[in-house]
Amino acid sequence: MIQFQYKREKNNILISLKTDSTQYGTFHRIATIIYALKLDILSGELGTIEENGVQFTVDSFILQAEDNNTTQAAFQLGVMMDSLFSQNAKFEEILEKLQIPEPAIGTFFKESPEFIFTDLTEKNQTCLYLESSAGRGLLYYVSRILMENKINIISATIETDQQSGRAKDSFYLTSAGGAMFASTPLSEKIRNEILAPLQTKTV
Repeated sequence: MIQFQYKREKNNILISLKTDSTQYGTFHRIATIIYALKLDILSGELGTIEENGVQFTVDSFILQAEDNNTTQAAFQLGVMMDSLFSQNAKFEEILEKLQIPEPAIGTFFKESPEFIFTDLTEKNQTCLYLESSAGRGLLYYVSRILMENKINIISATIETDQQSGRAKDSFYLTSAGGAMFASTPLSEKIRNEILAPLQTKTV
């Protein structure tokens, strides 16, 4: 099930979506479609709510189209999201059809990236604060690594500083077992995997 809405605001697209898909990797699926359609996430809010005992993912984003063709991009986005969350959809098959190029990862982390993991004991969640150079594909790339490590994104705030051009994103996470992990080897593993392409270049 997915409820999808969008509207244009100047050169941006404002979208909101609600789905009963709450397992790890849900945001990565959304970020993949956005990246594949050459859209950039300028800001957004991700959250999880419960209604009548059922959990839902509720997200909203402000997107920018690469070629400013917002009407066509928004229509394609709605079609792709509907396909992505249909019961018969297989994410791997959708990926194969899209033939998504790898983003220019080196450009995201060329200027002193920050990765700060903090355990929030009152919420039993780990906050990952990520600050780096912004760019199309950043969230697609980061969310893929979180998905591969079976990390649940409970909520998130995505921001882009328009003056500095830096992404300042906060993710509230749990491990596959529903636990905090800032003080475990898992946080360092995630950090190393995110920065691996950059480290390979400097060797």
